[in-house]
Formats: sequence, C-alpha cells, structure tokens
Amino acid sequence: MSRASRRTVGSLAVMVLIVGAYFVSRGDADGLLEDLPTGGTSTAAITRDRVEASDLEAGSTQLERLDVAELDDAPGYEREQFGQRWADIDRNGCDQRNDTLRAGASEGKVTTKPGTHDCVVLEATIEDPYTGREIAFVKGENTVDIDHIVPLSRAWQQGAAQWDEDRREEFANTPENLVAVDASANRSKGDSGPEEWLPEAGRCMYVVQWIDVKTTYELAVTAAEKNVLEGELEACEGSAE
Repeated sequence: MSRASRRTVGSLAVMVLIVGAYFVSRGDADGLLEDLPTGGTSTAAITRDRVEASDLEAGSTQLERLDVAELDDAPGYEREQFGQRWADIDRNGCDQRNDTLRAGASEGKVTTKPGTHDCVVLEATIEDPYTGREIAFVKGENTVDIDHIVPLSRAWQQGAAQWDEDRREEFANTPENLVAVDASANRSKGDSGPEEWLPEAGRCMYVVQWIDVKTTYELAVTAAEKNVLEGELEACEGSAE
C-alpha cells in the first residue's frame, strides 16, 4: 500500500471513531443508554435499581386492583388538613422527620444532638435514592428534603379529601411514604405524579413504593398514571433479582 493510501485509510479510521463517539455521547447507539428521566435536568442514563421479582409481581397485582379515576378537583386542600408536621406516630420519642433522616443515612455517618436520645440529626451522609448520589446533610442547610412519595395534594385529589383528620395525619407521617432526598430533585418533582415526573435513579423501587402506598390507603390512580406505572414495572423486570 502506498504512503498516500495509508494516509487516506488512517483519516477514514479517525473519522469513524469521531462519528462513533458522537453517537455514543448522544445515546443513539443501540443498547448504550436507556430512556431519560421524565423530570429533572440531568441527561445521565438511567440505571435501574435491582429489586426483588416478587416486589414487581406484587406491585403489578396491586396496581390492577386500584380504582382508575381522573383527579378530583376537590376544593379546600391545605397542608394543615394533614395534621401536625412530623408527628411522632410510632411513639418512639422522635419525630418522623428525624426518623426519616436516620433511615436514609449511610451506616455510621450520623451525628445527633446531645441530650436528645440520638433523635435530632445534626449531620449525616444521606444516600439519595432519587439521584443515586451521597449528600452531606447539615441541620439548617437546604440540601436535603423529606419527600412524600405520594404528595399530599395528590392524595387529596385521589381520595384523602374524604378521610378524617387522624387518617390524613397518619398518611402524612407514615414511614412508608417518606424518604430523605436531594432538595433540588424533590422541588423539581413538586406535586407531580409518575406520569409527569420520575427520579433519575431508583425508579424501580420508587414505582413499587408509589403503588404500595396507593394500595395501603386505597387511593385511586389516573389512566395516564397507571399506564406509566405499568411501563416502568415492565422495564424493571430485566433488573429483578
């Protein structure tokens, strides 16, 4: 092969590498990137968390049993309708906010306020299920929020408006509906349902928990909400253990 031919072949090879890298970075190559998150601004690929196959099966069964109805435009929603913020409903001497912070912290990475029986969390390293990152929590700083997986206003429109005050306070403080997460991720979610927003990471567990809370409290789902949940459960089957 002549020197000119070798230069031509070399140039073509470089072009192929550049074009290939471009499409990989865009996620256009088959199998390299999965669908992007519904909410948030990240363009990172979604890595679906591994969950038990039995959890997915249970979630699918529960979802089929939920009532399907459009959001009820019930008037009167206010946060106060759901009782005391961070009540101690499990009677362990610590409010649900601090219980949730400890539950979401990395083992051994929690500092509590002296004299509070290890209740009030001053600092912690939070394992955020919504972004897949560790977050440094310091009391008084706005780095970590306690999210209601099924938002209170959403619950109000799907059945909670008919509950009594005790039932609503229980719902607002039950550990099954609370999680410590990145503050910006939580605020991008707002009061959205899964048809409008899903986390970057931890989607499988998120939809399983969403369905479980809806089932426990007999809350309805919209048709669009159900459709997205069904799709996510199906997508999670490949990551099931």
